[in-house]
Amino acid sequence: MKDCSLREYPQMRYFLSSLLFLEVNMLLKKASPTYEQLLRPLSIWNPKAWYYGLMNLSLKTIGKLSQGIQIGFRYGFDSGVMLEYVYKNKPSGITPLGMLIDWFYLNSQGWRGIRERSQLMKAILRQVLQSYHQQNMTCHLLDVACGGGRYDLEVLQEFSSAAIAATLRDYKLENVTKAQQLASQFGVKAQIEQADAFNDVDLDLVQPRPNVIIVSGLHEILPNDKLIRHHFQQLYRILDNAGTLIFTIQPQHPQLEMIARTLPAHTGLPWVMRVRSWELIRQWAEEAGFQDFHVQMEPNGIFGVVTAQKNKVI
Repeated sequence: MKDCSLREYPQMRYFLSSLLFLEVNMLLKKASPTYEQLLRPLSIWNPKAWYYGLMNLSLKTIGKLSQGIQIGFRYGFDSGVMLEYVYKNKPSGITPLGMLIDWFYLNSQGWRGIRERSQLMKAILRQVLQSYHQQNMTCHLLDVACGGGRYDLEVLQEFSSAAIAATLRDYKLENVTKAQQLASQFGVKAQIEQADAFNDVDLDLVQPRPNVIIVSGLHEILPNDKLIRHHFQQLYRILDNAGTLIFTIQPQHPQLEMIARTLPAHTGLPWVMRVRSWELIRQWAEEAGFQDFHVQMEPNGIFGVVTAQKNKVI
């Protein structure tokens, strides 16, 4: 396929930049809508309905020249397959125009934040694993919803497999398959299996008990507060004494309404995000028993990575 450069398409670059500028301005004029407001359809007389209708039509037609947008409509824009494509960050599409659209898509603020979150997660995971290595302790790592597992595997390949027993899980078979492919590609030894991150029976099957648990990008895509609150209790229960929980947060997103009005999630339903403040998440984690929190936000301020400790005394 012929390579393309933005310099070759100044009019298209201007047009797409204008669309992005308009979108940002629309969002800045009002406070971010709530989750409940986003669930409600817009009135046909609302100019936003026309704008998002036009954008939706564009995405489903000319937008599908972009490989990333094709993947989003096939697997869901919040799917593990989509994230793996975003992590790779290599624009691709049908015709040079498709590649150009893909470049803009992959460089939206949200996806840039996702890549920054991945870098932050890898840095923190590396630091945690090194601390176990320096203490001559075997690390039993569990990622309850790894997606394609890239961030785990890129860090794990830096360590001896004898020092870390890693279990990577996901409930989607396509994600498990992708993680197995990446593990083979990176030469990493890990137990990669299909399991439900919220199922007590599945969680109890992890042996020995993990002393490091990762929850990355899972809580943010699920709107059920009760489920997430209870999940911290489930994770605390299976985590070994003095173990470390590493999890991600998303206090805000600048494109909440555009995403909710135009993009489907992995469920096939509109991708309506329920953003949660750090204060609320911390309250749930503390209720479960976690302590000693350390929060690091990525440069865009959309996503953060948190480490928390389990009490030594039960």
